[in-house]
Amino acid sequence: MPKQELDSEELFNLALSIVGLVLRDGPMQVKELSEHFGFSEKTIVKAVKTIANSEDIGRFETHFYVDEELLDEGEVDFSAGRSALSEPPVLSKRQTTSLAAGLDFLAALPQFSQNSALAQVREIIGSGTEPITDLGLNEDQQRLEPLRSAILNKQQIVAQYVNQLGQKSSRAIDPLRIDFIGRRHYLRGWCHLKQELRSFRLDRIIDIEVTDQEITKQGSSATIPEEVFGALSTELTVEITASSEASEIFWNFPSFDLKKGANGSTTGKIQVGNLQALGRHVSRYGGEVVVLAPQSAREAVSEFAKLAMTGYDGPGDED
Repeated sequence: MPKQELDSEELFNLALSIVGLVLRDGPMQVKELSEHFGFSEKTIVKAVKTIANSEDIGRFETHFYVDEELLDEGEVDFSAGRSALSEPPVLSKRQTTSLAAGLDFLAALPQFSQNSALAQVREIIGSGTEPITDLGLNEDQQRLEPLRSAILNKQQIVAQYVNQLGQKSSRAIDPLRIDFIGRRHYLRGWCHLKQELRSFRLDRIIDIEVTDQEITKQGSSATIPEEVFGALSTELTVEITASSEASEIFWNFPSFDLKKGANGSTTGKIQVGNLQALGRHVSRYGGEVVVLAPQSAREAVSEFAKLAMTGYDGPGDED
């Protein structure tokens, strides 16, 4: 459903966006603008009237005129007022600082480190020398840089990987793609140890070595499914509830129908391809996650907990 209520700043920003679009493309229907910006038609009309009523307080000049008759018929059209905005509007210090901080953040990301256009914009607004926000690379970003290079150059990597049970192993991997799912980065690649396509959470990779070996034919010909955790059509829908401390479990699976409880807990549904893997995830949270349905999932988690207590050492999938 289109968003209905906006505060004054959001409404004014929407109004400016409408003005720019209409002045560039010509008159537009209110319905068309509603679909474009994702707000209700009532909100679009309110934003249009907001900009129509704005003026340069110092010179008492109206910036834009709105064709009221057309607006009543569901169409938006503007004509420039006396001020005509012959010069770009001056940003406030707060706006400039916010913009500079955002650009500093982009410049700190590896993929933008050599971006000349970004450097030029930062120089224009005075953010090209001493960053307002000095962001060092976090651990994920430190891992991303060699992985991107290996993927582009089609080189094998050797990774020291720790699975969700804390078991460490050395993996030779043909890196194929990096995905960002549920607030986490995943490396998709052909695992030489398992001889199949696997997903590796970047925060579980503790060391990466890019080798001079080319990726194998198996790796280069592997078809990567869109879903990190397998095809959704073959997965089981499981309903769980998690305390606020354990709600991150929803980040590890495709999830939907999430609802917040009054006590901060989250109830929702996840897609699971392997019930044994679900048992490992749920057990990590020591009772903070409860499986509600179906019964087969409840039984699988209970069975896993029993086996874990007896020292069972089962096979460890990455995710």
